[in-house]
Amino acid sequence: MYEKETITQIESARHDAAARDGYPHALWGAWAQTPSRPSIGNGVDTPFQISTAAELAWFRDYVNGKIVNEGEADGTTHPSASAELTENIDLVEFCHAKDGTKYTEELSWAPIGNSTYQYLGTFDGNGKTISNLYINATSGYAGFFGYANEGGCIKNITFNNAKVKSTGSSNTGILAGEASSCIEYIKTLATCSVEGKSWVGGIAGNSWGNIINCENHAKVNGTNFVGGIVGTYENSDKSITSCANYGIVTGSGNCVGGMVGYFGSGTLQNSANYGDVTGTYYVGNLIGKALECNLNNVLSTGNVTATSEEPAGLLVGKIVNSSSTASGILAYNSSAKLTINGTEQTGDAVKAIGNGSMTSAFRIIAFTTEQLKSGLVAYMLQQNVSGSAKWGQKLGTDDYPLLGSTDGVYLDGNVTMNCLGEVEGSGTFTNTKPAQEGTITIKHGDSPIHHKSVPVTCYTDGKIEYWECDVCHASFLDEQMTQEVSTLVVSTTGHKYDETDKCTMCHKEIPFLTSGDNNITIEKVFGEQYEISGYNLYKYTAPEDGKLEVTANSNGKDTYGTLWKSRTAASYLTCSDYGNGPDFKITYLVTKGTTYYIGAREFNGNAIECNATLNVKLTPLQLPADMTGNGSEAKPFLLKTAEHLAWFRDCVNEGNINACAKIADDVKEIDMSSVCHEANDEKQVAELSWTPIGNSDNNRYQGTFDGNGKTIRNLYINATSDYNTGFFGDADAGSLKNITFDNARVNNTSPNHTGILAGFAGACMIENIKTSANCSVEGNMLTGGIAGMAEGNISNCENHAAVKGTDMVGGLFGDYISRDNSITSCANYGVVTGTGNNVGGMVGHFGSGTIQNSANYGVITGTAFVGNLIGSADECNLNNVLGTGNVTVTSDTGCAGLLVGSIGRIYNSSSTASGILAYNSSAKLTINKTEQTGEAVKAIGQGSLTYPDGKNEADVVKAFTAEQLKSGEVAYLLNGSKSEGKLAWYQKLSGTEADAYPVLTAAEGNTVYFAAYDYCYKDDKSTKYGNDPTLKSTTYHDVIEGVEFDADKHIYQKGCRNENCPEHKYAADAEGKLEATKSTDGKFYVEKLALTDASTAINTQAQFTIKDLQYSRQLNEGQKGYVTLCLPFDINAADVAGAEKCYPVGNMMIHMPSADASVLKFVLMLDEQSVIKAGTPMIVKLAAENAAQKLVATAQNVEYNANFFANPPAKSLTLRDWDGKSGFMTICHELTNASIGGVYTTTPMAEGSYSFRADGKFGIHTGDLSPYRIYLNVQPSQSASSRTMLFSIGLPDDSSTTGIRIISLGDGKQTGSSAIYTLEGQRVMGTPRKGIYIKNGKKFSVK
Repeated sequence: MYEKETITQIESARHDAAARDGYPHALWGAWAQTPSRPSIGNGVDTPFQISTAAELAWFRDYVNGKIVNEGEADGTTHPSASAELTENIDLVEFCHAKDGTKYTEELSWAPIGNSTYQYLGTFDGNGKTISNLYINATSGYAGFFGYANEGGCIKNITFNNAKVKSTGSSNTGILAGEASSCIEYIKTLATCSVEGKSWVGGIAGNSWGNIINCENHAKVNGTNFVGGIVGTYENSDKSITSCANYGIVTGSGNCVGGMVGYFGSGTLQNSANYGDVTGTYYVGNLIGKALECNLNNVLSTGNVTATSEEPAGLLVGKIVNSSSTASGILAYNSSAKLTINGTEQTGDAVKAIGNGSMTSAFRIIAFTTEQLKSGLVAYMLQQNVSGSAKWGQKLGTDDYPLLGSTDGVYLDGNVTMNCLGEVEGSGTFTNTKPAQEGTITIKHGDSPIHHKSVPVTCYTDGKIEYWECDVCHASFLDEQMTQEVSTLVVSTTGHKYDETDKCTMCHKEIPFLTSGDNNITIEKVFGEQYEISGYNLYKYTAPEDGKLEVTANSNGKDTYGTLWKSRTAASYLTCSDYGNGPDFKITYLVTKGTTYYIGAREFNGNAIECNATLNVKLTPLQLPADMTGNGSEAKPFLLKTAEHLAWFRDCVNEGNINACAKIADDVKEIDMSSVCHEANDEKQVAELSWTPIGNSDNNRYQGTFDGNGKTIRNLYINATSDYNTGFFGDADAGSLKNITFDNARVNNTSPNHTGILAGFAGACMIENIKTSANCSVEGNMLTGGIAGMAEGNISNCENHAAVKGTDMVGGLFGDYISRDNSITSCANYGVVTGTGNNVGGMVGHFGSGTIQNSANYGVITGTAFVGNLIGSADECNLNNVLGTGNVTVTSDTGCAGLLVGSIGRIYNSSSTASGILAYNSSAKLTINKTEQTGEAVKAIGQGSLTYPDGKNEADVVKAFTAEQLKSGEVAYLLNGSKSEGKLAWYQKLSGTEADAYPVLTAAEGNTVYFAAYDYCYKDDKSTKYGNDPTLKSTTYHDVIEGVEFDADKHIYQKGCRNENCPEHKYAADAEGKLEATKSTDGKFYVEKLALTDASTAINTQAQFTIKDLQYSRQLNEGQKGYVTLCLPFDINAADVAGAEKCYPVGNMMIHMPSADASVLKFVLMLDEQSVIKAGTPMIVKLAAENAAQKLVATAQNVEYNANFFANPPAKSLTLRDWDGKSGFMTICHELTNASIGGVYTTTPMAEGSYSFRADGKFGIHTGDLSPYRIYLNVQPSQSASSRTMLFSIGLPDDSSTTGIRIISLGDGKQTGSSAIYTLEGQRVMGTPRKGIYIKNGKKFSVK
């Protein structure tokens, strides 16, 4: 940020401003100082911190555009800049009266913001004082601020010795000429004064915003609309709260008030006037004149003087609407003087409300001087207070209650006050809070007056039943006068008709009218002008197609009429044309056999006492030859020739503004040469200019005109008269569509709207309108290729014509304003030239609304505020737009942009951008004959846009080269990066008809498709745009054929070799079926592996961890007993589902004695362990009930290696004999050796192998052994080779004779013994002596 101007330039600018704005900036005297930038703050994120008058002057110039930021165009304003004062400010060096003794010329303060560039920011005085503000202005909007609009806030300032004077016509105040921003905590001292003409206030001349805690002590002088706080105030949703005026207020005209001169609407609450008020008429202590007001808890004590005989009051001079309300108390000084036309009023002539009334008027109470001093009024005001407002009074010192006083008033004891304000009782008011506060009881009269209810009729209001106080005349719902009521009237709503058009209340039927004069009675109506209930209704049935004229005659009364299609229609067909004097005349093309409803009313809805007539005239349609239709929407006039068009125009201009027409199907074009043409001296042909359809504001076309896709050729207009110019002059609320204009020549030298289609298009819908390149249009202000001004929805329009004008000139529209409507899928190709300001390729001046999926390709030239799309916009929403043309500004201070010249120049708008805002980076931006380069080339010349959440300007506003525009890239982006579904943008990308830019017209083969080509394993990317629908994006990979083993990582890979590619996969097996993932620790994991007897070994060399490993075996139905198991992973014995117990096989097998010499019995010893290691042979006792019929073992995070499925080595068993008496022997005579092992895969068994068979016993195995089972190999001795071998299993058991608990394969159990033996085998009876013994086959000693 920097100060762009030198002191000389600033001085020159001030002289220029004096001539332009009416602020006399004379040659600087000795006091002239240079503004200086505050050292802290930027006005956006942080307020400027202002500590000196020089900094305050700099801030003013910065807001007003006299000083700009680096890179900004000259004149760029900063209306939203914020600031706060850090010190008291003395402005004497920057504004002062002429002082001959000091050789100082007058220097008037130039306000911050004005009517053109309104201030929109926040200015916080921070409780500081601004002294010696001096203004002597010759124009309006005079004040410290000229115009502060809504959205900002001005607060916390005290003005001392401010002298503000304006001889301009309006809006003068010490703080602001006009302020719609909020105003808080502003105070003017008694050393201040303000003087103006109309709209003059101590704080502000005119205000629409909230005003809170403001206080004026200054003298206020003006003519009309003069107030101590504000001259005028109007905002039904806002209020003036906790404000007070102490200054003398004087107006030489009407509407003069201590608080507000003219109060349009809103609330005045907890506020007071203490100053004297003088005016000509409509003069009041609080308000001079109120249209509608809500008064709550207010006080007035000053004298009121009206110099004419018109009304004045000690509260309000005049209240127009009786719906105005009162709440709390409305207190005034009964001792104050009310003087009207030089006579002081007395008795009943002293009025609180000079003229008019309000609901709950009993709240208006007059108090004597003694009562005001006593504390009574302060107490009552505080009891009725709302919000943070505070009333107080220092008793014995203050003569009346004061706003904001810290001296609270309390009631000690009780008081009764009758409804006239007279007080009885022993209670007293004090500034000391008593232990028990008293109360005030309001007492009404003893003889309430009863009023019976009055029924409502179709013509008169009714009333509810109520009781009236005989003293104060307040109204109540009950006889005890406890339920106060403010509304007594039951409003009538007029006639209520049933389906037969008969009133359900008075049974009156809607009468029929006939041709000629019909005598009628115009009764009072109660609906609005736009409602059918707001009319006296009559019916008329058309005997044939024709033009219906209905003319009222009420002997000079002001009447208004409408025509309706039915009694339940939401809107009328047509209304008064305002061209028949005070009485109405309506004209409409009617259809045979249709019954219409004619509405008539006195303009304001009142009854007309005298007789009235309605003259009905039906003129049958006289159509030109070969023309059909009746002008209705169902049967429009079918036009085939220029003569048909001329007839239709005359029909509309005669008042048939709703007539509908369509160019016939069998017509290719209509040549207008026969009805409009240039002069031709050689052929002695005089000029014939087309007279527009719809030729005045009162005769705006409102029907539907459908060009049916046909061409209107050779339209010629050379207008000089004062009306809007185009094929249509004035159109509104209808529809204009499907027309192509060829060789149209439209010229207008009058100052009104000009366009080829229409001069003024109003709210009508415009679609599918095209002007050819051989067309042209030239006008003054408000000139457009399609229309001079429009407000409705616009779609699929295209201008190729050259457009010329002065101000507000656009390729499509000179001016467009409609917050709820849009311009969609429209384009300008024509050259647009304006000799003034606000020139745009699409729209010259854009008030509000949306432009979407639209483009300008033409060259644009203007003096200032020039842009490819819009010259200047108050508020706009831009979505997916394109600008490619060159933009030229001929002045040195004009704003220009390759998209928009200026946004929010006058109003602080929340303009938005979405999608893509594309422009041609190769387009030329020229300002004052200098082509801009680098950062000086701007898309938005002035102002800013807001963007969708998560996006910024760079994401949305984009510059593209000519090559990018030609490639199809921009068309694809404008379509939201899609080629399917609903599209708006197209482009032919190859051939002789290739488009240099995206276009908005679909044609065969011009949809843009996109393909991106890249490599996942290297930085090599390319894109392609084309019109081939088979175009698809492709990513190329370093493809692995099949599965590949990575020996370094000990893992398999498949898909793509690039590990970062989504197509790359790890696998744990050579077939690639077992997917693996790589962890952050570099290890590889398989989520789950399920083993069964059918799926055993994995073909793999990989090393990995199995997160969830499971083995499951399907059992036979009802299977019980024991099975064997050997697993390649550790398990928790308790976690094997389907098992009651898992027994690891121990290291010993014992030969047991047998009574049968031919049988050898062996016991395989088992063990009991909680964790069973991989490769351990196990015998599993199945659960008694296994509903799943499965045996399932699981483990987590199991390491897999190459030997995972290698069968574990067999384990040799220690063999022992049991001698039958003392225990085990160290040898086994029957077996040479024995081993036990397990298998993980199907395995052939060696000779002599035993396995656990289905019958639950070990037996000689034949064939292959199934996976995850165990086997037993034994080598018998020579003595045992011929005998049968039987194998049992057992567990060590100290309680058994043998030390073994034999587990019968049939679940039997052998009982153990506790006998003790000597080493010789003799049993010991009783307690053994000292020595060594044997128990349960084990030695033990007794000491």
